[in-house]
Amino acid sequence: MTTWDYRIIQEPEGDLAIREVFYDETNTIIGCTDTPIEPFGQTIDELRQCLADLQAALDRPILQLSDIPEPEPTPTKLSPDALSADDIRQQLGLDRVTSES
Repeated sequence: MTTWDYRIIQEPEGDLAIREVFYDETNTIIGCTDTPIEPFGQTIDELRQCLADLQAALDRPILQLSDIPEPEPTPTKLSPDALSADDIRQQLGLDRVTSES
């Protein structure tokens, strides 16, 4: 089961920012959000809780981006128009017109 929390990460330019950090079932870091996060909530209570969760990150060790493993590359998906109908017919061998005499 994957879990997460907020952690302070030192950005490449030296700034400190808070990101969501994700852990596997052995509590090993497996990734983080691409960009820092901002407080959010639909109500004052939700915003208050978010701020408390963000503040809890101040009590944890600071991470470097190098502490976060690189994400596994995702397979490239072809867009529906990546191949034309003619390309598909050719790949299936349907481009050869047979004429009967």
